[in-house]
Formats: sequence, C-alpha cells, structure tokens
Amino acid sequence: MAVQRWVGAGVILGAAMGAMLALQPAKAQAAELIPPGARYVALGSSFAAGPGIPPAEPGGPAACGRSSRNYANLVAGKLGLALTDATCSGATTANVLTTSQAGQPPQIQAVTADTRLVTMTIGGNDVNYLGSLGSYSCQDSGGSSCGAVDQAAITAGLKTVGSRIAAVIDAVRARAPQARVVVVDYQTILPVAGPLCDGVPMSDAHLAFERGLRVQLDAATRAAAADRHATLVDVATASLSHNACSAEPWIEKYVVPAGISAYHPKPAGMAAIAAMVEDRLS
Repeated sequence: MAVQRWVGAGVILGAAMGAMLALQPAKAQAAELIPPGARYVALGSSFAAGPGIPPAEPGGPAACGRSSRNYANLVAGKLGLALTDATCSGATTANVLTTSQAGQPPQIQAVTADTRLVTMTIGGNDVNYLGSLGSYSCQDSGGSSCGAVDQAAITAGLKTVGSRIAAVIDAVRARAPQARVVVVDYQTILPVAGPLCDGVPMSDAHLAFERGLRVQLDAATRAAAADRHATLVDVATASLSHNACSAEPWIEKYVVPAGISAYHPKPAGMAAIAAMVEDRLS
C-alpha cells in the first residue's frame, strides 16, 4: 500500500511538473510576440487619448486632445514599441472604421499588416456615456445650455454597442492578422453605491440612470472581447475604488480647473492603466 501511495504521488507530481514546463515555452512565446521596436497602434476615444493631461502629443490634432502621457504612450515607452497614436476625443466606433474625424482618416487606417499590438478604448460615445454625464451634471448644478439626454436612444445603443466593438476587433484582425488585440474598457467614473461628493452634482434619478448605463457598457465591452478572443484589461473593475469621489481618484470630477477635462482620466489613472496593460502583455 505504501508503494502504491508513493507511486500515485509520483504520478501527480510528475503531471504537475509537466504542466509547469509546458507553460514556460508558452510564456516565452507570448513575450516574443511583441518584441521591442514592434509596431503598436492605439485606437479609441478620449479615455485613450487623454485630453487635459500635459504635455500634448506633438503634431497631434488639437481637437483630438492626445496626451504624450496617455496609456498608449506610457506603454510604448516602457516596452520600447513604435507607437502610432490614432486616438481622438469624441470618437465613436464609426470614427474608427469608416468616418473621418478632426481632419483625420478613420483610425483603422493606421493599422497595417506589420502591426503587432493594437489597444482600444471605444464604445462610450456610441451610447453618449460622457455626454450624458456632462449634461446631467450641468443641469443638476443649475447650469445653462446643458444639452438634452435622449435616454431612449442610449438604451437602444446599448443593445448594439457590443457588436460594434466586436466589428472593430474584426477589422483590426483583418488588417493585422499577427497583432495582439487588447481591449481596455472605461474607468468607473461615479461611485457605484452611496452618495456623491462635492464637485459631482447629479440628482438621484440621473445617478441611477448613469450607473445602469455604466454596468451595461462594461458588460457589452467584456462580452465583445471574450467573443472575439481579445485580451481584456478590466479597468472598470480596477477603478471601482478610484472613482471621482474616492480618496485616490483616477478620474476628474465635473467641477475642475480650467484646461482640465471633466470626468476624464487623471495622470494617475493613465499610469495605472498603462501598468495594467503592461502586466497583461507580459
């Protein structure tokens, strides 16, 4: 019986060691997929571009608000990659695929056959996520010319935004079959429970709507990444305790100094996202 127990233990130990050895070449292969100097293209909206975070990216369209300290630039600098930053504030999935913006061609045109890494944060403007937050905060703080929010249009958009994000992934893969595709979702802006704080004005009804919008957008993004076997960097979850009302926010409040973009990533947020992307790539 003792011999049988030792033999059984040896089989289990051998299997475990074999699994560990099998993982080592896989990790090495993953690291080799994106070598230093490889071409990297960043796609997406303002949460990728980084408006209001100095310094601005040299040569970028002013309307796009690209920061030289956005997460793509930080990742490229850390890993030694050759970055083409095609991000632009206000971009929708249509601006990535088919429609020019700020005098620039559709973002997808930056992706070429030799591209080895593509990151994207997209979909929020398809459902007026940031626009509705700004309009409601303007209204609830007594502002003027705040803009209306079409809740019915947002609800309808949430039903299709996942397929739109998936279409972007498909387009990237068609143009760059060897590229690693990384989907970076949106930071959590408002606290998910409890009251708001000074600088984040919003009624209870508007707050409930925005919380529901966030949950559905996050779910659609995760589902699109999973369905298309893309790498997801789950910033939405990581930033739950770094919302605009937290002690260590990664996101700006609505009331901000001149030159700062309301409800957009702070430098600390971009740095945290970059570290998460680097971790997933390694």
